[in-house]
Amino acid sequence: MQFASDNFGFSFSIIADEFKRENVRPHYFKFLIGSTSKGKSKMMNSTLVRHSTLLAGVVTAISLSILTDTANAATIVNGGFETGNFSGWTLVNQPGGSGNWFVTSGSVSPQSAHSIPLPTEGTKFAVTDQSGPGSHVLFQDISLEAGFQHILSFNWIAENWDGRGLFNPGTMNQNTRPNQQFRIDLVPVGFTNWFAPSSSAGILTNILAPVAQNAPVNQWNNLTFDLTPWAGSTVRLAFREVDNQWFFNAGVDQVKIASTPVSVPEPNSTLGLFVLGSLGIGAIAKRKLNKKNQDDNLN
Repeated sequence: MQFASDNFGFSFSIIADEFKRENVRPHYFKFLIGSTSKGKSKMMNSTLVRHSTLLAGVVTAISLSILTDTANAATIVNGGFETGNFSGWTLVNQPGGSGNWFVTSGSVSPQSAHSIPLPTEGTKFAVTDQSGPGSHVLFQDISLEAGFQHILSFNWIAENWDGRGLFNPGTMNQNTRPNQQFRIDLVPVGFTNWFAPSSSAGILTNILAPVAQNAPVNQWNNLTFDLTPWAGSTVRLAFREVDNQWFFNAGVDQVKIASTPVSVPEPNSTLGLFVLGSLGIGAIAKRKLNKKNQDDNLN
């Protein structure tokens, strides 16, 4: 006999096997999963008490399975860049330009030696740097499981050393002047049109509108964004920076997604009732057994 749930990723065959080894008749097991047939109440005895450890194990396994499913509902790989490299990420630079994304410990930018903040957490973050005009993309594909709410969060800076503020001609092409900006977009998987005449062409949504902060920048900005409308699909999160006026250090750190279930399917509810009912029955049986032992001692 096997009771399994794809939602929990946990097989209940171990329960049936354990009851079989203990020579528990099938109707005991049926009672545990919620039978209310007349006459079944007399089935509670010390046998159920002996399985309290098993029931506790079941509860633990189910709880761990729920937590694992939630944790895997959407995952950012290497979101804090603590590996010291871009594992999990993809870099794209417009041909003919200068600079790139770098993993840094902060304080001083990797190429131009400008002042930049320290990481918000840990010891690393990602930053752009250059010695001339360029356009740079850092992206990762994210699978968003259906049935969950997905909240993206990250810290960012857009340190612009030009001193004249934002220049946004509507494209991320380094050859269109003046162009000095940082933006963050959600695009379809397979999107490659990073340097098109329109920076918004083909995107799913803009997460951070074009921005440029006058340097030096000493504090990070935090942003949260709801990705739930794209649950059930895989999307591409893209950090995009272009500069052709002067140095520009765009930084990203602590990229995360928090996923929580938006509804509880019926099978999960049934399993929850099973666990709670089993624990309750075990507790009642234990009290009855203790009382019987006390009565026997008195006699």
